[in-house]
Amino acid sequence: LGKTEDLGMVCIHYQGDMYEAVPWTGDMTWNVDPWGKWILRARCTSGSRLFEAKVLATCDPDKVPGVVLRAPTQSEGLAYACRDSFLGDATLTLWSLEWNKDKREYIRSGPPIIDRAFSKHGAVETGGDGGEPWLDSWKGTSRMRQPMKAMVKVPYMFERVKRRIGNIKRRIF
Repeated sequence: LGKTEDLGMVCIHYQGDMYEAVPWTGDMTWNVDPWGKWILRARCTSGSRLFEAKVLATCDPDKVPGVVLRAPTQSEGLAYACRDSFLGDATLTLWSLEWNKDKREYIRSGPPIIDRAFSKHGAVETGGDGGEPWLDSWKGTSRMRQPMKAMVKVPYMFERVKRRIGNIKRRIF
């Protein structure tokens, strides 16, 4: 249809649980420097597991210049349009969220589930269509528009109904 949206997601698998923040269950923001610093924040505010995650990745551009790779573009097909590396210093923090009735918003609850987990092998990337976008900083917010957001949420709604029915059955029997 010729329309584009900036979308992002953060998925974390930890101790057998999957934490998935996607545009139809919450929101995500990012602040990406041309090369050297990436900040991602994601919140899941619907479903059975409410959480907030923050990923901070950095690298020294002089020591980790990255590799320029071909990527799909609208106008030129595959073109040298991204830079990436698997040598980013990545830090992850994950918190549970709960609804605060007084503030009428989701807030962090308790200590972090994951408190600043660190890796020296974080995957980092900049680039995309439109020339050399890694020459400028990129700030954005992932928000999915209607009606697509409502349609994608349907499986989550069915899962919630199934869970409630199961809870009722357990109380009765």
